Amino acid sequence: MGITGTDVTKNVADMILADDNFATIVSAVEEGRRIYDNIRKSIQFLLSSNLSEVISIFFATMLGFTILKPVHILFINLITDSLPALALGIEKAEADIMKRKPRDPKEGIFSGGVGFSVFYQGVMVSILTLAAYFIGENFQH
Repeated sequence: MGITGTDVTKNVADMILADDNFATIVSAVEEGRRIYDNIRKSIQFLLSSNLSEVISIFFATMLGFTILKPVHILFINLITDSLPALALGIEKAEADIMKRKPRDPKEGIFSGGVGFSVFYQGVMVSILTLAAYFIGENFQH
């Protein structure tokens, strides 16, 4: 307990309740789960977005054309990556967040299909980007 506990017990405790109310534990667990979920969503979004950039630029270079100029990459990284990632970071908790079982602390951030989703989304966005480029080139000429 943060108010009534002694300094010795506070130093060895894993958790200190600042308001001496056990209901605070439930709120803290819910907030921790929300933050963890939002971090995973932001990481998934940023990695899949950047992977699609890398794949698109790689294949465009291999095929002998430039798909994104440096100013385009800068715009994508500064504006279209950061603002949605920030929005994902402050998203509200899902309705069933407290009904889930506790996650394994040894579980990685890419577990539960996040790694596959990053790869899949990155490849799909790259395919769509290259397709849009080729369609635009055909209509231009």
